[in-house]
Amino acid sequence: MGAVGFMSLGVLFLMALPLITSRFAKRMGRNPKTWFLIGIVLRVISKFILLFLPDLSEEKKVLHFEKC
Repeated sequence: MGAVGFMSLGVLFLMALPLITSRFAKRMGRNPKTWFLIGIVLRVISKFILLFLPDLSEEKKVLHFEKC
């Protein structure tokens, strides 16, 4: 594997953690684009921050149901 292969693996690894964070944020009812950027800057810490924040996905469902 040459230098290009190692760089590709490096970029893949660097983008995997923020992608996981954004998916988790979406499931928690948060903005995935914002949390993707936070995941780039804070890496592992962003996941722990999301774990301790309240889940907004249920609140959005209740608010949507009440408006109907």
